Amino acid sequence: MKRMSIAACLGAALAVAGCASTGNTSIRRETAETIDQKIHDDQTTKQQVRTLFGDPMVISFTDGGHEIWQYDFMTTRPNGTNFIPYYGVFSSGSRGMRKSLTIIFNNDVVWHHTLSASAVRTHQGL
Repeated sequence: MKRMSIAACLGAALAVAGCASTGNTSIRRETAETIDQKIHDDQTTKQQVRTLFGDPMVISFTDGGHEIWQYDFMTTRPNGTNFIPYYGVFSSGSRGMRKSLTIIFNNDVVWHHTLSASAVRTHQGL
């Protein structure tokens, strides 16, 4: 009975820990292929991009005056070792995926776009 209680508590802790996400959720399920189907260089307008993905997280400009829109999304999950008594105090972290959509405009039309996705890891402790 005592083991079942411990297992239930551990299962509840893992369920609550879950994953965390941050950023623009409109690019969450996007891939380079799906982005290329939605955005066409020298054709897609700023308004069409805004309709598809909402407002960008960051707007900047190149030296040549081209406007750059940046959309980011990241999701992470805690490492299972975080929940091992005592061990988690000395070594904890998370792993996940970060996506970044960058669009460069020439006036009000997409000049170039790219979606990158990369694995991310964090580590705290010894």
